[in-house]
Amino acid sequence: MRLNSILTFLAPQRGTAFWILAAASVLWFGYAADSLISARRSNDNIRLLVERHDVPIDVKRAHPQEILARIDESVRRDHIDDAQSILSIAGDRLPPSVRAAALYNIANTRTRMAAEAVRKGQIDSATAMINLAKSEYRLALKLDPESWDARHNLDVAMRVVRDFPQADNPDLSSPDAPKKLWTDLPGIPKGLP
Repeated sequence: MRLNSILTFLAPQRGTAFWILAAASVLWFGYAADSLISARRSNDNIRLLVERHDVPIDVKRAHPQEILARIDESVRRDHIDDAQSILSIAGDRLPPSVRAAALYNIANTRTRMAAEAVRKGQIDSATAMINLAKSEYRLALKLDPESWDARHNLDVAMRVVRDFPQADNPDLSSPDAPKKLWTDLPGIPKGLP
């Protein structure tokens, strides 16, 4: 009996309910179509970036994997400043795993560039680059502690320029200050011991 009374009450509102349902369906279809088009555009950009094409992206609206592909392409071209600025603009929007991968890739390039600077005898620039790389590896490990590659590459970077603890001697410039026993020169020793 109650069902009949409810149906007789809703009978005059059937047309309104139909139009509300139709409007909701159109909005949902529009949202789904927009999501599909956006995903297709992101996939096309990622494919082009992987194929080494220089494709600009809108960092504030791009998919995280698209941002990672853009950073990787900048790193491949040795445009570290561009990659670093993209990562900074993307900020906390990126999931930790994607951010860790981007930091890892940037740090790898800095380590490679520092090793090349050591071969050329540019010790100061190599030290600065390797210190940046080590901090990026550490941040990547903080975001993704299970990354074995980041651990290994941090170890390699620490061997290029060593970190030694600072002594508690505040006045190292005095003539009576002890001489440094260890050098901060980067590189791997060659030859026999």
